[in-house]
Amino acid sequence: MLDDRGDRQGARPMEARSGATGVSTRLIGLLALLMFLNYADRGSLSVAAPLLKDQLRLDAAQMGVLLSSFFWTYALAQPVAGVVAQKFPIRWVLAGGLTVWAGATMLCGVTTGFASLLVLRLMLGLGESVIFPANARLLAEHAPDRQRGFANAIISVGMFVGPAAGTLAGGLILARFGWQAVFLCLGAVSLLWLLPWFATPLPGSTPAHPAEPAVEAPGFGEILRQRDLWGVSFGQFCYSYSPYLILTWLPLFLVKAEHFSLTAMAWIGAAVPASQAVGAALSGHLSDHMIRRGGGVTLARKAFMLGGMAGCGVMLVLTAYASRTWVAPCLCLAAFCSGAMSPMTFTVGQTLAGPAAAGRWMGIQNLVGNLAGISAPMVTGWIVQTTGSFRPAFLAAATLSIAGVICWGLVLGPIEPVAWRRRATLALSPALKAT
Repeated sequence: MLDDRGDRQGARPMEARSGATGVSTRLIGLLALLMFLNYADRGSLSVAAPLLKDQLRLDAAQMGVLLSSFFWTYALAQPVAGVVAQKFPIRWVLAGGLTVWAGATMLCGVTTGFASLLVLRLMLGLGESVIFPANARLLAEHAPDRQRGFANAIISVGMFVGPAAGTLAGGLILARFGWQAVFLCLGAVSLLWLLPWFATPLPGSTPAHPAEPAVEAPGFGEILRQRDLWGVSFGQFCYSYSPYLILTWLPLFLVKAEHFSLTAMAWIGAAVPASQAVGAALSGHLSDHMIRRGGGVTLARKAFMLGGMAGCGVMLVLTAYASRTWVAPCLCLAAFCSGAMSPMTFTVGQTLAGPAAAGRWMGIQNLVGNLAGISAPMVTGWIVQTTGSFRPAFLAAATLSIAGVICWGLVLGPIEPVAWRRRATLALSPALKAT
């Protein structure tokens, strides 16, 4: 079984040990739970921000740097994380990453100022950097196309419900116990995931794609030459900008700009990512259903990608001009459209890369996509500091939706596996073999 023998033979390619029946529901659920914890922990600073900002005497520009700093290490470490996820045992890669990020989250609860908080957020980014490349490797090697949308949808649900639950629970903890308790509680809960992870078998040894010819594991040079990589990656940047703006600035926007109470902020902050989760679940299920009914993979995936991108842009414009009564509904609809794109983004990357390149490909794709995590908090902080308003920040995010439609509609071609180099084989004559 892979969790014993495969973990000891970490250098052995997993594609030789894929499961023909796909990934178990239990494992998908566990990966979704990990994503839930991942996003709850990374959003902890934005939840604590309304009180932390005043108590540590931080201005809007400093908050923008802190909210962005997680993504400095998270994004820039993605190519390295892709190599690590491709070469080493997935069980230990994910366990090690979680231990680092949960520990950094807990230590944020005893921080004393800007500098120490900055260092801990950088550590958090390093720990969390492995999750998407590791997931990509598992699903590319073990999940067939007809299951991949569903698997990514369930993981995306965890990605969106994490901030929802984290904002709700963290907001209530914040209101009663203070900002330190937010970090301590969220980090401690995350560590409990290690118990079921080490008790769950990983996929077995039957090839999922036995008819596929063997290919060389492509290097970064060959991957970087793929036009589809840049189409899906820059599209992911445009898609990711608005969720990261909301993830990092929503609590301050609701409390400081719209004058909601901390309790109302917690409920609205939970409703927005919950709407993303609904969008993700529907798009993943419906796109897989289209494929099972004989529809093309390209149509099934791109319909939700382009529709979600356009819908999110429209709703962000409406959010910018909405009255206080309509702010929350507009944000929830924008989040629903954003959620519909999420499983498609990662499914497409896994399909294009295939088992031989999924870890490295997702490392590059996620690097480009998560530059939005660096830019969205800092640009938003600069806009708010300069203009005193969140409206231009929402309009900037809406503008990127137009660029995203171009990237996914025109730059990204048909969604089918890249033809990587085949392994060279030489048919030797008996005489040659004898020598």
